[in-house]
Amino acid sequence: MERENRGSDSASTIDVVKAQARQKAIDILCTFAERKKSLHAVLRDFLALEAPDTELFMMVQALTMSTIRYLNTIDFLISRSRTSIHFKDLPEPKKNALRLAVYEGRWLGTPIKTLEEQYLSKFEDCHRALRRAIGIKLDKAVASMNDIERLGILLSHPSFLVKTFIDNLGRDEAIKLMQANLRPRSYYVRPNLLKCDTEQMLESLHEFGIEVAPDPEVDGIYRVTQGADRIVRSPVFREGRILLQDKASILAARALNPQPGETVWDACAAPGMKTELLWEAMNREGHLIASDMHSGRTRIAADRSRLLGCSEVSWILADASTAPVKDADKILIDAPCTSTGILRSRPSFKWKMNKRFLMSIMSIQHKILDGIMIAYRDRPGTEIVYATCSLLPHEGENQIDSMLSRHSVKFLDVPIADASPGYPGFECSDKVRRLFPHIHDTSGFFIAHFRIE
Repeated sequence: MERENRGSDSASTIDVVKAQARQKAIDILCTFAERKKSLHAVLRDFLALEAPDTELFMMVQALTMSTIRYLNTIDFLISRSRTSIHFKDLPEPKKNALRLAVYEGRWLGTPIKTLEEQYLSKFEDCHRALRRAIGIKLDKAVASMNDIERLGILLSHPSFLVKTFIDNLGRDEAIKLMQANLRPRSYYVRPNLLKCDTEQMLESLHEFGIEVAPDPEVDGIYRVTQGADRIVRSPVFREGRILLQDKASILAARALNPQPGETVWDACAAPGMKTELLWEAMNREGHLIASDMHSGRTRIAADRSRLLGCSEVSWILADASTAPVKDADKILIDAPCTSTGILRSRPSFKWKMNKRFLMSIMSIQHKILDGIMIAYRDRPGTEIVYATCSLLPHEGENQIDSMLSRHSVKFLDVPIADASPGYPGFECSDKVRRLFPHIHDTSGFFIAHFRIE
């Protein structure tokens, strides 16, 4: 009987936490709608300011991220519920409560009664819309749409991304990519070899119930198979001895292959994860300069860099397009981008992007790349890796082809055994490399490696 009571108490506690998470999820989505921050940033603020219990935070994060991941599908279902409510005109708390309820009812199978009581108790006029939205046969509802619009609703991507992916990958491959974007990301961890070796990392992870498996293609990288949520709470992570970093990001830095004694410039360095990796490869010998043009990010990255054992790295506040470093042997340009390569972990990015934003980002990328190329045109032999965490050709192949029309370079190997070539139809297509979520289980990344001639 005592065990039964304990089980009942535990279930009751979970129910209370779920109810709290649902109400907080409404607040988070409202804050996201009001501010120009990503959902990830809003959740980070919630964690920092309110310090919720881990279980509560994980529930809130899962609810909000998943609802935003399927946002246009959810909104389409509600709009097709054919009730008297005008969804677009609803106040944000009501609108987001209904979205969360539809997500849980449709994707998680949560009982409608629970959803009405915990999300819509104050919004009884939305009960009918909820029930109808959950019951709609989606394939039938989108049957009359054109292919781009239909796939946008079925796979919850903006039409612009759907068309771009199909144009560059073909329909079947584009569908696989968008399906992968709807799944949670994989987490990768590596030891900070400036402070910890691999054996020590594995022992520490095991101590905290975190299970990992070595990556079959890339040495020194481990895929987290259990306990990813525990990593950031572990002392070894807070002390900077182990690092969470996506495999594609690691490979972009490794492509530069810096050597001890060289002068290396990390041109768009904050938050500094690749900077640490470059310093590791240099074995703390030589000169590594890291720059960023945002003072707050530069300050935080420099502090983080010292924690990671990179106190010898020179951090400077500078616009990379002005080429403040004139004598580098090798340069990493991990350029600002739309971040469409990380839609698995940052689904809100796909709804915040528009043509104006893309054009402004492309202008910044062009300015940085061209500014550095002009500054280094009298230093033949300088090696450059240009990379973006983007799935769009506008930020990869287009930028490199534009650079080729004005500057003389020799393409170098990108040493990633299973990487895909660039999108077809560009001058640089077979000389650059791409990594995809659905093929490589990484963030989407574009990488070009070349030497100034």
